Amino acid sequence: MTRIDLENRESMWRALAFEQPATLTLAIEMLLRCHLSPEQILTKAAIALEGLQHDS
Repeated sequence: MTRIDLENRESMWRALAFEQPATLTLAIEMLLRCHLSPEQILTKAAIALEGLQHDS
């Protein structure tokens, strides 16, 4: 992973924490309680976030 990749991921997490805290909280709760793999849960959360961005 390159430095730019890491910076992009850091930016994404910062945006989630400040702009979409409820979505981030929901994803964390799902990871803790769900029988799905973390990858499946995060993929579903990312798709939901993309949908919210397109609706704005």
